[in-house]
Amino acid sequence: MLAVIAGRNLWKGPAAERERYVADADIEGTMRTEARVVVKRLGAADVALAQATFRLMAEVFDEGVGELTEAYVSALLGRADFWAMAALQDARPIGGITAHVLPMTRSEAQELFIYDLAVQPAYQRRGVGRLLVETLCRDAAAAGVPVAFVPADVEDDHAVAFYQALGGQAAPVTIFSFEDRAHDPPAAP
Repeated sequence: MLAVIAGRNLWKGPAAERERYVADADIEGTMRTEARVVVKRLGAADVALAQATFRLMAEVFDEGVGELTEAYVSALLGRADFWAMAALQDARPIGGITAHVLPMTRSEAQELFIYDLAVQPAYQRRGVGRLLVETLCRDAAAAGVPVAFVPADVEDDHAVAFYQALGGQAAPVTIFSFEDRAHDPPAAP
């Protein structure tokens, strides 16, 4: 499933508005206070924050966490076609989103491919993911990239419902993956 989101339709507030107050949970899981969450687009000066955000995202997805070097992250953040944002609470990342700007060939336009979105489990279902997607889409639309799309596994009911709640329209697409097979044994005759 692929959800297509038009950035100009998502954000209704003023351009400077990039924060939300979300309920903060204590160790026992009971609600204590309302805490401010700020979304920040990561740039070349944010290498350490980006490393922490990317590590958090890998942990949320329960993927192997390899340490990304400063040089790699700096080069990634320096690319104009790569967008990364962190949701911060008290200056520490609690969520993140990454996306790639893709030039189109059917027109002189670009679209935004949302690659990863992750929020720490303790902050899920409190508006942090919505704030990340809305901020990303609003900023991309302001930069001349009005359409964003994101793949979601059909079996992932929470992701599908989340993107639908944001106004995403499902597109029946099958994505194929190809891995390096140079080291595979030759096929039997």
